[in-house]
Amino acid sequence: MNRLKFALRLFVLVLFTTAFASGKAGYEKVTEKTLFNGEKLYEYRLDNGFRVLFVPRHKAEVLTYQVWFRVGSLNEKLDPTLKKTGLAHLFEHMMFRGSKNYPDGKFDEITSRIGSEKQNATTYYYRTNYYESVPSSKLETIMELEADRMANLNLKKEVLEKEKGAVVGEYRRAMDQPTRKAWYELMRLMYRESPYRWTVLGSEEEIKGFTLEEAQYFYKTFYAPNNATLIVIGDTTEEKLMGLVTEYYGGMKAQQVPRPPVPDEPIQKKERKETFSHRQATSEILMMGYRIPSISHPDIVPLSLLSTHLSTGMESRFRKLLVDRGIAVGASAGTSSSPDVFQVFVNMAEGQKSSKALSIIDNEISSIVKKGISEKEFRRALNQELLNLYDDISDSSSLGTWLGEYLMLSDNYMRGFEVIDAYKSIKPEDLQRVAKQYLTKKNRSVVVVTPAKKGKS
Repeated sequence: MNRLKFALRLFVLVLFTTAFASGKAGYEKVTEKTLFNGEKLYEYRLDNGFRVLFVPRHKAEVLTYQVWFRVGSLNEKLDPTLKKTGLAHLFEHMMFRGSKNYPDGKFDEITSRIGSEKQNATTYYYRTNYYESVPSSKLETIMELEADRMANLNLKKEVLEKEKGAVVGEYRRAMDQPTRKAWYELMRLMYRESPYRWTVLGSEEEIKGFTLEEAQYFYKTFYAPNNATLIVIGDTTEEKLMGLVTEYYGGMKAQQVPRPPVPDEPIQKKERKETFSHRQATSEILMMGYRIPSISHPDIVPLSLLSTHLSTGMESRFRKLLVDRGIAVGASAGTSSSPDVFQVFVNMAEGQKSSKALSIIDNEISSIVKKGISEKEFRRALNQELLNLYDDISDSSSLGTWLGEYLMLSDNYMRGFEVIDAYKSIKPEDLQRVAKQYLTKKNRSVVVVTPAKKGKS
């Protein structure tokens, strides 16, 4: 064997031995971005597809730790193996019920002992997330716990059955809330083809019917590293963070994640209305939805500002027209994405009719379409909106949620910063234009809740 071949073989052997001994997967720095406030945002990706977003903040020895999975009720309803809704939410509960290494209750015990705050989890149509804030010195502790339940969940039939019972109870409590029921009915009214018409919780029948085999399939498929993103904001370094990430997440195996397309919803051609009574309602409730474009569309910016003009602050139009006059005890407007809805919600004062509020709102929208809004009103709304956004960015937990939501919605975690930048060029006539285009009666669905008479539900 000549010296060159021997040297090459020795070099390969050393590389193999070193990689095997470390036991860690590799990662790459995908990008580095400078935010408008001067902070740095780093994106990394492990060999198995696990994504990491990191914003260093060293003013306090704390950090927020968030794990986001691109799975919600849409995915399971469209999945050819499941074709059901509710398992994503059920798994949110199961993730706190113990793993092979940490029995039921141990996760909460340890996180409480290390001083964890804001610990919770949520499930929606398009994602599931788990989050907490901890002292930065406990980064490895929380990472070990989170990675362990992501890979070694205690999926036993008796635990699944017990948690199914808890979720059925949650579903029944949700149906006992008039506003929750109104939202579900609004989605069912607005969407005829899309899975948005089904509740995130599923149905009682679906929840009770989930099998252990379906749960195992769901866990293996959707809780894979290539379907997850870790967001860390706070007091640590790239070297420490990514060293731990490769150690605890690097050994997980990527999976094939099905992505069936969401069915296109037919264009709505006329107003839809529904009225129902609810035994827990003490006054009438008015809820409306107008279909709007997705979060990536430029019209989302003026639509969002329009909702702020209508309902945010003491000087908002809904406050002056409805609340200050004693017609309603609360009135709000806002944009939501996935489902893409401009929503209006009015909680009527006792004895007041929702038809009166609807007429006032229609007149206000008509006025905006015909006359627009004043420069003074526009500036008030813009300042209010930017203040709220800057508050979100300053808080680490809120910033993490911001990044995660935009990532799950549009695969662009910088979309929120793009929205802030877009406000620099927006004008009052943009609000007038989107009101005219989207807030039309034929594009609207209306749900009214009335108090049930005694003895009826």
